[in-house]
Parts: sequence; structure tokens; C-alpha cells
Amino acid sequence: MKAATLGFVLFAGTATAVFAQGPMAEFMNEWDVDASGAVTIEDFHARRGDQFYMFDLNEDGSIDAEEQANMDATVTSAMDANHGGGNGNGGGHGAGGPGAKIHATMTAEYADTNGDGAISVDEWTAATERLFTELDKSGDGELSPADFGH
Repeated sequence: MKAATLGFVLFAGTATAVFAQGPMAEFMNEWDVDASGAVTIEDFHARRGDQFYMFDLNEDGSIDAEEQANMDATVTSAMDANHGGGNGNGGGHGAGGPGAKIHATMTAEYADTNGDGAISVDEWTAATERLFTELDKSGDGELSPADFGH
């Protein structure tokens, strides 16, 4: 193995170990679907796709007002249970992590671009692209602790 490659591998392993112990650990564990060490747009689409189908209770390809209310209650309950009311103490969900922003975009206000009151799978997919771009502060196509000030 070339010295430069070995150095990169050691650096990548060290970086992973550092943020794996900090506030980004939960986000990285949940969203790095392919366990590559970075959250790519493909990972982001996979996780957000899972979310869409989890909340599309009647499986009609859209999240209607009733399903949106369920989604909001579920997200709020999870934040309360896991992070003390979403007060910024949860790893990845507060303290500058992406969780609060991700949860805030799970709304018709963010995703229902045609204003019909339901979020279609196409609208959700477009919102996923927009959200990833907003979170990827470095513009490198990957979400990392640096994108969130870590």
C-alpha cells in the first residue's frame, strides 16, 4: 500500500472515530446506509424513502393530511423520548446536527410544492434533493460533521 493511501486510510479511520463519539454519531449510524463513512445523496434518498413509505399508511403514494398529523406526532414523540423534548441535547438531532432540520422538513410547508395538501412521492423526492443540498454546506456531495460545524 502506498504511503499516501495508508495515510488517507489512517486519517479516515481517525476522523470516523472522533465523530463517532460526538454529537454526529447517531446521524452517521442511522443515515450512512452503505457504511461508507459518509452520507451520500444515495444514502439520503434511501433513508428518506424509508420515511416516506413508513408514513404513507394507506400506501397510495402520498402522505395526506391525516398521515402528516401522524408523522408529526411520531417525530415529536421520538424527539421527546430520545432527546429530552428535542432541546438540542441529542446527538445529531441537536447541538448543530441535522436531525432538527430533517424533522422540520417533514411537513407540507416544505414538501407539498403543488399545494394540494398531500405530499406525493415525487414531491418527497424533490424535497430530499433540496434538503441534501441545503445540508451539504461544503458542496462536496457528502454530509459530514464539518457540514454542521463539528
